[in-house]
Amino acid sequence: MREIGEKVAQLIMPRLDGSRINTDNDYFSQSTSLIDAGIGGFILFGGSMPETPYTIGRLQERAKAPLLITSDIERGLGQQLEGGTRFPNQWAVAEAIGRENPDDISLLHKMLNIVREDCIAAGIHAVFSPVADVNSNPGNPIICTRSFGEEPKRVSWFVKEYVKGLQGNFFNPPQSPLNLRGEERGVISCAKHFPGHGDTAVDSHTSLPVISADKKRLEIIELPPFKAAIEAGVGMVMVGHLCVPALEPEPVPATFSKRIVTDILRGEMGFKGLVVTDALDMGALKTLCDEGETGVRALAAGCDILLHPSEPLKMVEAVVKAVGDGRLPPERVEDAFNRVMEVKRRFHIGAYSNTPLPADAGNIQIAERIAKKSIRFRKVGRLSSSENVVCLVIDDDGNGSMANPFLNAMKERFPNIRIASSPSEIADGETVVVPLFSKVSAWKGSSGLSKDSLEKAKSAIVRGGRTVLISFGSPYILNSFNADVMINAFDPADFMQMAVVERLAVVPN
Repeated sequence: MREIGEKVAQLIMPRLDGSRINTDNDYFSQSTSLIDAGIGGFILFGGSMPETPYTIGRLQERAKAPLLITSDIERGLGQQLEGGTRFPNQWAVAEAIGRENPDDISLLHKMLNIVREDCIAAGIHAVFSPVADVNSNPGNPIICTRSFGEEPKRVSWFVKEYVKGLQGNFFNPPQSPLNLRGEERGVISCAKHFPGHGDTAVDSHTSLPVISADKKRLEIIELPPFKAAIEAGVGMVMVGHLCVPALEPEPVPATFSKRIVTDILRGEMGFKGLVVTDALDMGALKTLCDEGETGVRALAAGCDILLHPSEPLKMVEAVVKAVGDGRLPPERVEDAFNRVMEVKRRFHIGAYSNTPLPADAGNIQIAERIAKKSIRFRKVGRLSSSENVVCLVIDDDGNGSMANPFLNAMKERFPNIRIASSPSEIADGETVVVPLFSKVSAWKGSSGLSKDSLEKAKSAIVRGGRTVLISFGSPYILNSFNADVMINAFDPADFMQMAVVERLAVVPN
């Protein structure tokens, strides 16, 4: 069974903490032990430039077969590596870019070129982007602004552009991949989370969501963006931990469903690339079986890469045992192994490890241009520099420090500004500015405001005179309020905060 074990190991992709491999010798040794055991690649979280790419290069040198390095890069390399360029989230990009405007399309392609080139230089071969989910449920706690929006046509268009922009000519490479320019080399793009995570109010990190839509609705809403990705030549599709009765009558997640992965995704939709699971340590699977068994069931369903197990070598053992017991056909392991190795061989995975430069001014300007274009005034208004302005920060996830770029920019523009720590400090007649921060993040369970934050914001509106509310997160948050000026900014990034202040100080277009 040793040969099967080696092949199974190539299908396993555990977590790699980019900051720890730079500084923690024990952690680096643990990582090399996994490589010595034949693990096929890693999903990278965190780190910095140039240290993390350099250390990844050291790991590549250790590996007998090249490592497939992946990462969640939905918002540019800066989302993971300090010093990389961070771009706005997908919803903000979709607001900024007019699909019929050649200048906007050119701006989008410039952004995607930067993301692709940054990732190649950092030694990352595959990015888990774009999110192809249509956010049709306003209460969705985990997709929300990670999506391109609520409309299938809009989402499909951007999914296709992201796939083409990130992959470049990846699936039509010339003979000498090492001599290619960035746009010709490309990275593998991954459309997620099949067959669609947008119509649920449950986060699959914590429990198993049920998508209750009938098949007709799925074909109209959820599936078109994935079809668009496949038409664009996407190299990878991530299957979500989602129970979808209209596609799979058995009460199992799509990850374990041969009907969904093999019959629908591969058979009906014609996808021929790599199928990767969502993280196998997520709460959606924990009550169904032990982690080793999740790998067995996912492979049996037709998945090729087993992502983010907490104990990767135990998962190898579980899969090998399932093959030995006759529960998992060895041909299924062989098929997945061959598909993974073909990608590595064909595109010289592991060979392009260069040290990326820090984000330059030109890259940052692209991010800033997109940020400025994405801002949407639901109720239009502006502030004059002579107004008596009080600002009350509402940060649902922290101590308010996230708002520092906004506050610093406001102090420069509005010298009479005062910072309040609670609604009780607001005086009658003062102009009240309330920036609202609520992250869309795993395990949190909500993309909106907590009850306390909601009441705090409403109290500030009642006590003040003229009121300005800005959501640096979910666009649905403002549905709960009625203020004089209401702004959706979609993303808490520094450049978005400064762009809002700039727009507040001038007459909006």
